[in-house]
Amino acid sequence: MDPLRRQTGLPREAVIDRMITSFGGRYGLTQGKVTDEELTRARELARAKFGSAEWTARVP
Repeated sequence: MDPLRRQTGLPREAVIDRMITSFGGRYGLTQGKVTDEELTRARELARAKFGSAEWTARVP
């Protein structure tokens, strides 16, 4: 989030709104709530995959 905010000079809320609008236009969005199972899986991925040195040091 912060790199986009710094690059655009827009407030955080405006960046978030524009990202939601852009993503929704491209892929469609549905309002809803995260289930307990989804939250558990997201936490597992955050810890095991996205928190690993292999992921955080990855240069695309």
